[in-house]
Amino acid sequence: MKIYKWICRWKRYIIFAFQYYFIEKPRGLDFSMRDLEIPEGSGKSVHGYSKTNEKHLENIFQRLPFMQGLSLLDVGCGKVVVLKEAAKYPFDKVSGIDINPKLISIAKKNMRRLHLDKKIVCEEINALEFQNYGSYNVFFFFNPFDGEILDRVIDKIIEDTYVMQKRIYIIYHNPVFKNVIEKKGIFTLKHKLYDTLKQYETHIYTYG
Repeated sequence: MKIYKWICRWKRYIIFAFQYYFIEKPRGLDFSMRDLEIPEGSGKSVHGYSKTNEKHLENIFQRLPFMQGLSLLDVGCGKVVVLKEAAKYPFDKVSGIDINPKLISIAKKNMRRLHLDKKIVCEEINALEFQNYGSYNVFFFFNPFDGEILDRVIDKIIEDTYVMQKRIYIIYHNPVFKNVIEKKGIFTLKHKLYDTLKQYETHIYTYG
C-alpha cells in the first residue's frame, strides 16, 4: 500500500510539473506548482497551496443544480484554478478569498493572462473577517485551515445565508475535518466523490 501511494504521489508530481513547465509557464501562468509557504502571523492553523485536478473539478461542478442560480466562493482560493474552471459554468458570480498575499498576486496575474479578471473576483482577506458570505450559496474548501477555524467559518456562512433563506452547498475537498460540518446536524451529504489523481475524497453537503 505504501509503495502504491508513493507511485501515485510521484505520478501527480510529474503530471503537474509537465503542466507547469510545458503548458502554463510559456503562457505566463502558474496553477500547478505547490506553495506551502505560510504567511507571517497566520500560524500553523492555515495550510499551503496545492492544486485541485481540473478533471476532478469538472466532476464536481457537473453535480450542481445550476437552474437554481448559483454563486461560488472559493475559501482559500490560492492561485484560482478552481475559479478558472468554474468560469466555464453558468455561475451567477465566481469569487475567491485567501489570506496569502503572494498567492493572491499570482491569482490576479493568472486571471489577467486568461482575460478572466472581469469575470472572477479574488480578495486578500482572512476568512474570519470576510463579511459577504451571504452573497453566495456554493462554498469550496480545499482543506485550507484547521478544524477550529473551519468551525468558525461554517458558523459565519450559516448565519449570513440563513438571513437570505438560501439553500447552500459546501464542497469540501480532502475533508480532513469533515466532523466539523457533520456535527452541526443540519447538513446533508449529497455526493461523495473521489479524485483518483490526488487520492482525495470530496464531500458535497447541502443545507437549507
